[in-house]
Amino acid sequence: MMASPAPNAQLPRDPGKRARRRLNLLLGGILVALLLATTAAIIALWPDPADVRVQAETVQPSSKILEVRVTNLTPIPCANSGAPTAGSLIQQQPGEQPGEQPGQQPGEAPEASDCFEVRATLPIGKPIGFTIDPANFHHVAPQPGDSVRVIASESGAPGESQTHYYFYDYPRSGKMLAVAIVFALIVVWVGRWRGALSLVGVAAAIGVLIVFVLPAVLAGKPPVPVAVAGSVGIMTLVLYLAHGVSHRTTAALFGAIFGIVFTAGAGFVTTRWLRFSGIASTEDASLAIAVPGLNMNDLLTATIVIAGLGVLNDITVAQASAVWEMRELNPQAPKRRLYLSAMRIGRDHIASSIYTLVFAYAGAMLGVLLLIYTYPRDLMDLITSEQIAQEVIRTLIGAAGLVLSMPVTTALAVMFAKPPEETYPSVTNLASASNSTAASPLRSAISPRSRTTSSG
Repeated sequence: MMASPAPNAQLPRDPGKRARRRLNLLLGGILVALLLATTAAIIALWPDPADVRVQAETVQPSSKILEVRVTNLTPIPCANSGAPTAGSLIQQQPGEQPGEQPGQQPGEAPEASDCFEVRATLPIGKPIGFTIDPANFHHVAPQPGDSVRVIASESGAPGESQTHYYFYDYPRSGKMLAVAIVFALIVVWVGRWRGALSLVGVAAAIGVLIVFVLPAVLAGKPPVPVAVAGSVGIMTLVLYLAHGVSHRTTAALFGAIFGIVFTAGAGFVTTRWLRFSGIASTEDASLAIAVPGLNMNDLLTATIVIAGLGVLNDITVAQASAVWEMRELNPQAPKRRLYLSAMRIGRDHIASSIYTLVFAYAGAMLGVLLLIYTYPRDLMDLITSEQIAQEVIRTLIGAAGLVLSMPVTTALAVMFAKPPEETYPSVTNLASASNSTAASPLRSAISPRSRTTSSG
């Protein structure tokens, strides 16, 4: 009598699913603990608005900034040749043409054409005049029809006051908005919804910097913990917004956090070992004066941490994605082989990422490098001067954190990815094998060969 499989037979449980379930619970617990720790650190370091040091407005109460339209531009000798100083109210004598200096014959060109007498109109239509010394404004002179911003300052006794106009800057908000819109359209056109989410992540990152990191440092909070807490928060927002909640994204996040912590620790130790003061420019000196008690050395370390976030995000996401794609292409590959293959990809990526970091710093420092190069100095003396040494250390520490985060991210991604299929056969495969075994006697019974043997 032919045996048939029991209808309610229990199939073996899939150990692979149990392992994935345990991994999900473990990662979920670690991620929740990480988010709670980051939130607690941000709350502890959150600045009191009363402690944030904000400088008074540079424009006096009796002054205001206006936008005017240039109608005429006339070259004139500069102040050292007897011309009005930049920004002074232009007093034109009867019979004088705009731009003529005392003693200058009509139609005679001025001896020096370094400065400009500018005629403009206010929004209400009132004509005004002021002078510009291009040497003080980087030789960018306005043209007729341009809009410029001026400071209108009143001086003199009440009832007899005069308004003096000083060149302030060019209005750029509209043009910058146009560039930002074009950039956003390019990102969305190429990246689709993922590109749009990356823009949301960038906005969130800028929000963290403006709302938390900058005020906390100005309020006297320690810059290094502020930078670490802010960076972890930024990476969490950026990664999960752009790439979704998954094991792949979590591997990239953990690798990025390792890079952040390493960079902060290495920067903290190295800047003290090299005896940096943290002041390498006039902006640094002005900040030290404006915010007494600010540890400029720790601020240098904080800048190293934050400056490397973009490249760190790039390499950790790329490594996690490489592991996932290779697992999909070769489900039977053992973990060691998967790790070694992903490391080969990572080494190629590391080289290009280091170039990105180095040239980004070099480009930002190009003006300073050109200025220093004009003064003949010994090369080693030049490199070891604090102004240049700070940038060298920024690059080296940032690159070291970047390089070390690659194998860590790769190992985590291999650990979080699906295990090789041959290790844990699925329930579906087991069920198919069981059905095939149970059906084999029936197939033998009804096969032509069986019927022939039986009839014989």
